[in-house]
Amino acid sequence: MTGSVGPVSNGSGPDRSQSRFFCNLPRKISLVFFLIAFAALVIGGGFAEISSNGAPTSLETAIVRYVILGSLVVAATAYVIGGRMRAGGAR
Repeated sequence: MTGSVGPVSNGSGPDRSQSRFFCNLPRKISLVFFLIAFAALVIGGGFAEISSNGAPTSLETAIVRYVILGSLVVAATAYVIGGRMRAGGAR
C-alpha cells in the first residue's frame, strides 16, 4: 500500500476507493441493505402512528421484523465478503 494521497485538485471530489463502504461492489450492496433495514425500522414505527388503536397489527409487525432481519443478514454477509475481497487485493 502506498502513502496517503493528497486532496484532489481537479474538482472531481474525494477518492471513494479508499472508503470503507465504497471500495467494492459487495460493500456498496451492504450499505444499501443497511439503509433498507433502517427504513423498515422507521416505517414500522409509522405503523403504530397510523393504526386505529395505537399498535400495529401482528402481520405488520411480522413483515417489518423479517424485512429488518433479512436485510441485516444480507448486509452483514456482503460486508464480510467485501472485506475479504479487499484484503485479497481484488477491487
